[in-house]
Amino acid sequence: MSKHKGGRRSKYNPEETPQLAEEYAKELLTDKLIAKKLGINIDTFYTWSKKYTEFSDAVKRGKEAANSDLVKHMYASAKGYDVEEEETTVILDKNKQPTGFKKTTRKRHIPPSTTMQIFLAKNRMPEDFRDVNHQKLDVSGKLNVTTLADLMMEEYDSQAKN
Repeated sequence: MSKHKGGRRSKYNPEETPQLAEEYAKELLTDKLIAKKLGINIDTFYTWSKKYTEFSDAVKRGKEAANSDLVKHMYASAKGYDVEEEETTVILDKNKQPTGFKKTTRKRHIPPSTTMQIFLAKNRMPEDFRDVNHQKLDVSGKLNVTTLADLMMEEYDSQAKN
């Protein structure tokens, strides 16, 4: 362990600390929670991030892996997906005594999540999918409030005419 200028021993261990931090980051923990799991204060976490490149690189790798995995799951949720479920049934004889077990596997479809679809659309294409109402001012000075759905319908109609 290295010594700080004030003589106090550091909890930083170059052989273990970066690996632990990377694993915690893969669990989608925030910097504050990673620091807590490491038994340090958040200020120490940021000090170590600046001082030890192997530490900051490990945290970054962990976060990138977790983020990549999260995006895959979000995308699957937005599209819908199939899962296999295993069920175990007890086989009973005519006296209702267990004689064995029967395992069955079945596929079940998880339908697409419209909430996830909306979330992804708003974040990936904010210019096309935002919550604000668009306002149009016509030449008579009358204010028309148009919703995003109205604008999308107008776009669809204009493309259908072409």
